[in-house]
Amino acid sequence: MRVYVPLTLPGLAAAHKAGEVGPAPLHAYAVTPALREWYVSDDIEELEYAALSRAAQASLRRIAADPEAPRKRVVVAVDVPDKDAVADPDRGLDQSAVGEVRLASA
Repeated sequence: MRVYVPLTLPGLAAAHKAGEVGPAPLHAYAVTPALREWYVSDDIEELEYAALSRAAQASLRRIAADPEAPRKRVVVAVDVPDKDAVADPDRGLDQSAVGEVRLASA
């Protein structure tokens, strides 16, 4: 499964230095059943773009929370085993959580 991890430029630099995106748990975005229902499309490229866009919005929220971070959105695409990306059922109705998954490891 391809997941999209929202970061900031300092977060990207830390991931480069560490050789991995972390620490866990990570919040990312992917094509989930909830995203498929919300977007109402069967075109996988459109769904992937929607997940990427959700991650870009989350990156903006991270930038807003870190006044020292440069004002550039960063999204890292990562392929992980399907079992490693878990949708959060508790936030299923939260509009900002559509397509959100949690990764238990870095």
